[in-house]
Amino acid sequence: MRLIILTWIYSILICTAMATNIKFGGRSAFYDSGTDTWLCSVAKYMFGHDWTTTLSTDSATCWSDIALDGVPMDSNSLVTFTNIQADRQYLLTAVDSTGMPITLPICFTYLPVLHLQGDFNDDYQVTSIEVALPNAATQSMLARVKHRGATTNLPDRHKRNYHIKFINASDSSKMDRRFFGLRNDNSWILDAGQIDMLRIRNRVMTELWLDLCRKPYYADREPNALLGVRGDMVEVMLNDRYAGIYALTEAMDRKQMKLAKYEEPDSVTSGKFHGMLWKSKIPDIISRMTYFYGYNNSNDTWGGFEVKYPDPDDYLRTDFSTLGNAVKFVANSTNEEFRQHVGEYFDIPVIMDYWILINAVLAIDNGVKNIYWAVYDKQQDKKLTLAAWDLDCTVGQNWSNEPLHADNAAPDRNLGYFNNLFLRLHELNPDSFCIKAVERYQLLRKDLLDADSIYNRFEKRINYLKQCGAIARETARWSGDSDLSFNQLDFDAELAFIRNWLDVHLPYLDRTRFSPYIKGDVTRDGVVDIADINFLINKMLKASDHPTWYEDLSPDDIYDIADINQLINIILHQ
Repeated sequence: MRLIILTWIYSILICTAMATNIKFGGRSAFYDSGTDTWLCSVAKYMFGHDWTTTLSTDSATCWSDIALDGVPMDSNSLVTFTNIQADRQYLLTAVDSTGMPITLPICFTYLPVLHLQGDFNDDYQVTSIEVALPNAATQSMLARVKHRGATTNLPDRHKRNYHIKFINASDSSKMDRRFFGLRNDNSWILDAGQIDMLRIRNRVMTELWLDLCRKPYYADREPNALLGVRGDMVEVMLNDRYAGIYALTEAMDRKQMKLAKYEEPDSVTSGKFHGMLWKSKIPDIISRMTYFYGYNNSNDTWGGFEVKYPDPDDYLRTDFSTLGNAVKFVANSTNEEFRQHVGEYFDIPVIMDYWILINAVLAIDNGVKNIYWAVYDKQQDKKLTLAAWDLDCTVGQNWSNEPLHADNAAPDRNLGYFNNLFLRLHELNPDSFCIKAVERYQLLRKDLLDADSIYNRFEKRINYLKQCGAIARETARWSGDSDLSFNQLDFDAELAFIRNWLDVHLPYLDRTRFSPYIKGDVTRDGVVDIADINFLINKMLKASDHPTWYEDLSPDDIYDIADINQLINIILHQ
């Protein structure tokens, strides 16, 4: 009995050792030790059809009696997979040179598959990556890889995010790679959708943002500048274990936003800053822009902001002055100064579109955090624009799934956690910001922000992932994991939740924050009546409050009897 067990273990070890060396028509099949199956990527058009292809492995010359689902390999060393389907396993069998049987269950996907091998942590590790594209032979690549993220990278997390920087095998220099026809670059992100009950919110919402947002103020100089990252879905293997559905995306950096390059130092100059990029990473009085205190250009962080370009590790110093001046302006300017000059400091059309987006999808983690702030060239101007990042806590998703679908992400809840810039724009209405935002919102509601349109983005993605079997594999791998607070993955139920959420939330915004302006409607209920007078009287009794633009009917930036008289006059003459 002991001999039989040892022989069985030995055969398993042989099979596992060949995990990265089995190919069909040049496409690797990757071994998943969790399910004892092999996953191969093929072109989508092959699904529903037969595929006759070659089999090659490092040990194939030692195999005999090779058969697929009981059909022997033909004399030309070809095997035929009949009617390729996502929910079907194909059994490849053979006998090795010792006479031991080999059994290989094969599954198919039409998503790209990345196989990472290494012991990863918070520091970059050089590792090998095999990239199996559905319509090409598998490529072996070398890269530096590390975990990325903040709360997603806590020690108890399981489905990790990764930052990949491809390198040249000969000299470890940067090696650019192109995926999905996007930019050719060495830096790429693997986004796990770690807490997202649908796994695709960040990808879908970022695509919505890219479709929705206007070009930055410097688009005449850089027409290809992007204020978000592009990407697509892949499946990932990690050290011979299925790791799930991921989004492989571009990195948010200077190149994505087309910012002016840093001027390298030479024998005459010490270097000159041009394009600058910062990320709002931690909520702080500075990153909220509610207060100003001094910064240190020898540090790479300041009050919740983190320098992203130029990298202080490369140049030993940075320049917070443009960002600092903008923060100081928002925090310290009088109401009149803010109304007159905010457009000199900020890219208002882009800010407006972002304001609309984070309200429309209730981006509860993006009102202060997860914003990239940039100046195109500080030598030419001081205006900041922004780029969106990490839009996973949206459309009813909380930053924790305990409880699932928490109240702070309920569809009728206003997003109240904002950068002070957004608050002051909303309160003071400079250059009719709020009226223009309502008009733009109503325009977008006809197409991009239509509930059906948003829902269809999710449904289309999920159906695509279902049809190649990725949803089933993701569910089997991660459902009930502690990353999800032990909730079960149920993609149909989550789609139904999103459908209902959109049907409640968007009409709620239509009649509240983005309802058409009616002078005197200070309660924002669509009518001007005694309720508005009572509202203003109560506000007037709170001396510490100051009015928003639609409440200040005088206008003089205070609640007083003049507002009440003006409102009475409106009611009497309507």
